[in-house]
Amino acid sequence: MLSRGARWVPALLAMPLVVAMLALAACNGDGNGAGETPTGEEHTDADADGEANAYLEAAPKEALTLIEMTSFAYTPSVIEVGAGEVLEIAIQNAEPALHDFTIDKIDADVHISYLGGTGQHQHQEPERDADVHFALTEPASGVVHLKVDEPGEYEFYCSVPGHREAGMEGTLIVQ
Repeated sequence: MLSRGARWVPALLAMPLVVAMLALAACNGDGNGAGETPTGEEHTDADADGEANAYLEAAPKEALTLIEMTSFAYTPSVIEVGAGEVLEIAIQNAEPALHDFTIDKIDADVHISYLGGTGQHQHQEPERDADVHFALTEPASGVVHLKVDEPGEYEFYCSVPGHREAGMEGTLIVQ
């Protein structure tokens, strides 16, 4: 069995490759002006979303936080980042059970990458209007990139029924 720290090695080694592939995909490299694709067509909203996600992936990371989701806990349960900085949260579900990372209200640029796991919920939940929602149904990992400009404290929690009530919550502090 791998030690707690060793379980992160494969996921962390894959991250630079993912970032490089996304950065290359975002470049058109043919000298076209802003607002045009290589075929000369105008950018769509979907293109803008893709470019925003590529920016978050390729942007310098001022903060990298590793979070492990276990039975009714996040380790660590407090994350701090400076306002306007890109925060990269590598999340590991350490159990063969559904856990998620949810922030209901936060004005942020958000990009989520699944490195493993299905991300599919197997439970019924009320209609959720969460700004950030990242779920893993099995032992797996992924990355959440956040850029928050507004200082404040933002609560994150597991939305699986009973998990939050059992203490699976934490705080993102933006200074």
